Amino acid sequence: MTRELRTEQELMQIVSRALADNPDTTGWSPTAIQEHIEDEGGCNWDIDYLHGDSKSANVREIVMPAASKVINDLRSRYNLL
Repeated sequence: MTRELRTEQELMQIVSRALADNPDTTGWSPTAIQEHIEDEGGCNWDIDYLHGDSKSANVREIVMPAASKVINDLRSRYNLL
C-alpha cells in the first residue's frame, strides 16, 4: 500500500488531532515520532510514548489500546519523509 509522505511535524499534528477526536484518547498526545527502518508492513515510524491528563493505571488501560488503534490506522496511511 502506498503511503503519503509527511514531515515529523505534520505527523505529530495528524496524530495529535486524531487522538483528540477520539473520545477514549482525548487529552493524550504523542511526545515524539520515532523513525526506524521500514517494518514488515512498510511503515518507517512509530510512537513509543503518550503524555496524558491522568497517571491512573485504570485510565491508561482504556487509553492505550484505543490510542494503538488510532496510531496503527495512521501508520497504514502515512510514512515519515
